[in-house]
Amino acid sequence: MKKLLLFTALASFTFASAQVTTNAGTFNKPAEGDTAFEMQFMPNLDGAAMFDDRGATVTMRKFESATKAVRWSASFDVSGSDIEDSDTLWNIGLGYGVENHFAGSERLSTFWGYQGAINVDSGASSTDDAGNAVDAETSFGVGVGVFLGADYYIMPKVYVGVEMGYGLGIASGNDIMAWGLTGGVNGMMRVGFRL
Repeated sequence: MKKLLLFTALASFTFASAQVTTNAGTFNKPAEGDTAFEMQFMPNLDGAAMFDDRGATVTMRKFESATKAVRWSASFDVSGSDIEDSDTLWNIGLGYGVENHFAGSERLSTFWGYQGAINVDSGASSTDDAGNAVDAETSFGVGVGVFLGADYYIMPKVYVGVEMGYGLGIASGNDIMAWGLTGGVNGMMRVGFRL
């Protein structure tokens, strides 16, 4: 009986694998004219809740060729509280980037690129030295950066991906200007699909 169960399990795995991995281009990588949409999620790599998202960020990638794609991203976050005198906080961001794809393999698509972004944030209320509430002031930010990334196709047109990069960000608000030069691996993974 154990041999029969083992044979059945092995046969099922073999047939399932055969349907997923074929030499007929099942996992063909993006080509000219393809469009992909993606969202980010947290697989608990930097301390957030499992499958937590980083706001409502959506990215669209349009492939101009098999080796080049442009991408647009948009995000909108809003949060509030019923605590007295608390403000509703919001953040809006737009981004544009260019990806240059390498040869990779049947399931793996690797790339590098550069991007720019703008961001508007409502800010948060604070108190002055006397303990009086001070209204939040809207801030404006811009950023530019370079990145390396990889997409791995887990199904014929569905992929997960990661990126790391380096960028410069400048923010202005409340009569103060701040800047930062940062880099590292984005703890968020991307999940996307091609049309």
